[in-house]
Amino acid sequence: MEDGRIPVTIITGFLGAGKTTFLNNLIQKYPEKKFAIIENEFGEIGIDSGLIIGADENIFELSNGCICCSLNNDFFSAIDRLLKGPYEFNHLLIETTGIANPLNIVKPFIDNTNIQYHFKIGSVICLADAENMEDMLDEQKEVEQQLALSDIVLLNKIDLVHESYVAELKAKILKRNPMATVHPVEFAKVDSIDLLDTFSYSGNKIEMSTLKFAPLSGTQSHDTHSHHHEHEIVSEGFVFNEVFDLDLFSLWMRHYLYFNKSTIFRVKGILGFHDMPERYIFHAVKGSFVFDQGREWAEEKPFSKLVFIGKHIDRDALLKNLQKLVYKKEKVTEN
Repeated sequence: MEDGRIPVTIITGFLGAGKTTFLNNLIQKYPEKKFAIIENEFGEIGIDSGLIIGADENIFELSNGCICCSLNNDFFSAIDRLLKGPYEFNHLLIETTGIANPLNIVKPFIDNTNIQYHFKIGSVICLADAENMEDMLDEQKEVEQQLALSDIVLLNKIDLVHESYVAELKAKILKRNPMATVHPVEFAKVDSIDLLDTFSYSGNKIEMSTLKFAPLSGTQSHDTHSHHHEHEIVSEGFVFNEVFDLDLFSLWMRHYLYFNKSTIFRVKGILGFHDMPERYIFHAVKGSFVFDQGREWAEEKPFSKLVFIGKHIDRDALLKNLQKLVYKKEKVTEN
């Protein structure tokens, strides 16, 4: 907690993928952590409260619906009870239901001032069931969203499938989310994997994951065979060797995200702006976005790189709009 805020890890994943087992394993892996947990039960077996320091008073089960479908008063009440309660904790775990879109739970940690004051989002971790992943991708669009919007994907139950199939599934995950880190695991065991305090939403990590996105230029290739579904989530990357006009970019992006908040789930970027010596790190979740000031360009030639994750993205139209935001030096007219 370098800045005094409490780190938050959001755990999502398919029904039956092993979230409860993973949560128990995670708690045992970090005995030095004092966890508080918000758990959104939806017909699943609860966690073993005996594993948690402070026991039941620090486990908040929201059983009357999905907190990730609409952030109702129960969620904010649980946050308030945690902050005002006697239990001192240094990490918050939120387990969502298997039918949840994690974006809605991420959003208040980005745009709610009161929550931001106390908490700092670390990562979204998705549990994927290797045995049933492909079937669930076909049947439930929420599964694809969970994969596309997670920072870390644990491909669980690999002991139940062939090794070559594990590689195939990993490729399918990275196709939807090329900036994710994928770990194949058995029985949700994570002893050798660093999962907490990764701060995937920090400026440095967003910059690193944006640079990691390939290809650095050109069109991101997509599978267009007959198995393509209209809800399939894609990632589109754009690179500009010019700098943007800050006012134009901010105004356009605000409107673009607002009018496309149902289809554009996440945007990451490294941005160069005219007359700005530093690079800026851009991150958007649905309609909310933030700029973080990065290091100076110094001897490096400024550039801009943006990655959009969502569905029904018209790459050509998006490129044309972004090109209009590039800074253009005004011509001086002689009298």
